[in-house]
Amino acid sequence: MLKPLTSFRFIAALMVFLFHTGVAFFVNAGFGHAGVQFFFILSGFILTYNYSNKFRTLEKEYVKKFYKARFAKIYPMHLLTFFLSLPLFLSTFHPDGLYSIKLVIVSGINLLLLQGYVPSSGIWFNFNNVSWTLSAEAFFYFMFPFIMFFFSKISFTRNAKKVVTIVFLSWAALFTFNLILTQDNIFYVWILNFLPFTRIFEFVFGMILGNVFIELSERGIKLKSKYMTLLEFTSLALLVLFVLLAGHINLPNMKGQYYVPVWGLMIFIFAYGGGVISKMLSHRFLVFLGEISFSFYILHALVLNYIDELNLISWLDYSLSLIVTIGLASLSFRYYEEPIRKLIRFGKSKNSLADVSIQKAS
Repeated sequence: MLKPLTSFRFIAALMVFLFHTGVAFFVNAGFGHAGVQFFFILSGFILTYNYSNKFRTLEKEYVKKFYKARFAKIYPMHLLTFFLSLPLFLSTFHPDGLYSIKLVIVSGINLLLLQGYVPSSGIWFNFNNVSWTLSAEAFFYFMFPFIMFFFSKISFTRNAKKVVTIVFLSWAALFTFNLILTQDNIFYVWILNFLPFTRIFEFVFGMILGNVFIELSERGIKLKSKYMTLLEFTSLALLVLFVLLAGHINLPNMKGQYYVPVWGLMIFIFAYGGGVISKMLSHRFLVFLGEISFSFYILHALVLNYIDELNLISWLDYSLSLIVTIGLASLSFRYYEEPIRKLIRFGKSKNSLADVSIQKAS
């Protein structure tokens, strides 16, 4: 189930990779911000799908288990890439009389995943520069049990008009602020694009989509394959349209909520997995790429930065970086990310692996 969405995770991670190559088209289309928006929405959707009946009451032990599972998912890779990034970081870190104190402070902020709470690009992007998103994800995970508890009291399909109105107004407000507030003001950039309190909108949007999907699935509502194929092609066409129009919209908006509507639509449609494109995306190789997508995402910027030191011509630089990142992500997923995740969650007991049904939440 949800194999197409697993494959889409790699596509989103690839978009972020392409953005970080610096190629004008990918930058102007906001590919990096689009990929991050996809991950935030999908994270809310998948967690809701996997934990739909788990937080009707807030049992302390289960909340602790959830936090432990989320920590096991993201922190080992964060810690690994922190140390992998140290040589690059130290090569650009300017020593002075407060060198040691500064190094301890910025390292502590990064290791504690607090980057998003500091209004400074020097903090957001230090060490492994994509790890700022983990700062936001950590906040989402902390809030998830409490939001799920609140949502368990609501019927989203019965209150569809209210839900749609609230979501649309929230998105429109953030979208408008991103359009009218200047990107030259670091405070506005921080508030709208990096502060976890703001970015949780995308995560909660994904949770709402997940709840609606579950409610409709429980009612047995399902479209025929030919209709699902039409919807899949339509959603992809909309994504292409959004990409083509993106270059005509002010850059700050790319960091915020521009791609949210089309990603929400695609996630909801492909979650059903009933069309031709879904079947293609369910191929085991594409699903495998989706499974390694977190390792790919968290490693790719470091690979680009290290290979850039070789001063290769651009196309060779990017091609080599892509190949190396996929290779390292595959090795990392098999020999580090998954083994460490299972060890933290379940210890050494093989019997505990019966709980793996919820292991691949994004």
